[in-house]
Amino acid sequence: MTEERERRPGIKKILVFFVRFVFVSLVLYTVWLLIGKFYTLIVAWGAKPLVALTGNTLSVERTLQVKEEISLNPVVFLSLVIAVTGVPWKERARPALIGVLILTAVNIITVFFMFLSAFTRSEQLWTGTEFLNLTTNFFLPILLWALLMPKGGLLPVSSSND
Repeated sequence: MTEERERRPGIKKILVFFVRFVFVSLVLYTVWLLIGKFYTLIVAWGAKPLVALTGNTLSVERTLQVKEEISLNPVVFLSLVIAVTGVPWKERARPALIGVLILTAVNIITVFFMFLSAFTRSEQLWTGTEFLNLTTNFFLPILLWALLMPKGGLLPVSSSND
């Protein structure tokens, strides 16, 4: 019975984290709907020189058409960072900035490969680009959060003497 009582605060912390994560995600996604175009423009302009190295030209307008496919991962990552309780904002700022910069660089590379696969009409390159896109949108934000962000009181520490 004592172990059950000790586990409940941990479960409560995780539940609070999850509720905060969902709420923050909804708020950031709403903001994203309003200003996400500007982030996509930054990604497109970052990919433009890479595409130029192949002798092709990147169409910024075409990049805007795939906006939601390439750039929602900062929303997920920042939602995870903000949802953590017990960590001062100063300690969250650096991991948040580093994570968003890494995700932006990966998004630039993804856009480069999207356009390169279209220019070369390579089905294999397109498949690889889709895999990269899925990985960066679903796995990379969680991995960066786990590696960069202090978790505060989110993860209960075991008090057993194993």
